[in-house]
Amino acid sequence: MLVVMKKLYFKGSTKLKKIKELAQYLKIISDENRLQILCFLQKGERCVCEIYKDLDLKQNLTSHHLKALKDEGLVIARREGKWIYYSINFKKIHYLDNLYQQVILRGIEGIPASYSLHRPADFC
Repeated sequence: MLVVMKKLYFKGSTKLKKIKELAQYLKIISDENRLQILCFLQKGERCVCEIYKDLDLKQNLTSHHLKALKDEGLVIARREGKWIYYSINFKKIHYLDNLYQQVILRGIEGIPASYSLHRPADFC
């Protein structure tokens, strides 16, 4: 069994790449402030000035977290004059949600491929 597992996850394999991509995503969203920002952005596009005030965060800290989210493709930035507006990249979030389900749920024996997590749409 151990030999089979080593073959599945050898360096450069597609499965290993997916695991690394998922791990990076989980690292980014493991920060409480970043999760709050993503929840806040579910209401629609916002500028930093709205985000940091409503979430009671410092402006520079909010900008730092938005950059991390943007660098990972989880948020999209749009410039309008001197303001930058941020919104959720739902396409990327959906992709990563599917990746999570593939790696975690479908990688566990006994869980059918059709299994899907039920999440309330209005959690945030």
